[in-house]
Amino acid sequence: MNVFSALTDFTGVVGLAAGVAATGSALVGLYIGGQAYRGLRRNDDPSMRYLSIGMILLFGVTYVLAVAGQGLLTFRIVPIRYQNVFRLIVRLLQFGGLLLIAYSLRIATDS
Repeated sequence: MNVFSALTDFTGVVGLAAGVAATGSALVGLYIGGQAYRGLRRNDDPSMRYLSIGMILLFGVTYVLAVAGQGLLTFRIVPIRYQNVFRLIVRLLQFGGLLLIAYSLRIATDS
C-alpha cells in the first residue's frame, strides 16, 4: 500500500464520518425543533412561537438542507457550480433562525 492510497482511504473514512455526523445533527436538530414546537402548543406564547420557528430553522432545516445539498453535489445530481448557492441558502437560514431566537428572547423580556 503506497502513501497515496492510504491517504485516499483515510479521506473516504473521514468523509463518511462527516456525513454520518451531519445526518445525526440534522435528526437531533429536528427533534429539538419539534420539542420547541410542543412547548409552543402548550403555552401559545408569541415568544415561544418565534423561538420554536427559529430553532426549527437553525437546528433542523439548515442541517437537512446542508446534508441534502452535499449529497446532491457528491453524486453529481446537481453541478458543483451550485455549491456556493447551497452554502448561501444554509447561511441565510441560520441567520434567520438566530434572528428569530433573538427576537423571541427580546419580546419575552419585554412582557
